[in-house]
Amino acid sequence: MIASNLIELRQARSLSRLQLARSAKVGRVHLWAIETGRNIPGIATLAKLSEALGVGLHRFLAEDAKFLLEDNFVRNVREFLPHLSSEHRRQILKTLHAAPKKKFPRYAR
Repeated sequence: MIASNLIELRQARSLSRLQLARSAKVGRVHLWAIETGRNIPGIATLAKLSEALGVGLHRFLAEDAKFLLEDNFVRNVREFLPHLSSEHRRQILKTLHAAPKKKFPRYAR
């Protein structure tokens, strides 16, 4: 779960492994090992990664559906969600998934 959530968060920000490793001050090989499930990160490493990605530690452990609740758009329309049909909810999820992700600046090599 940690590996897949980390990959999703990194890719949503259009960051390469190298960029995230530099930003979080963790080794590139260590980050690769975490993303491929070869290593289980400690709390200190997760804290560095969460800070670099701008998310809370819980984002690495949460189910995908819980990520959605932190989205700004969803927070704004949350009170209306119970009134939507399942088809409308699926359409919103599809739209959010297809929406452009915030780009982070590239780091100089």
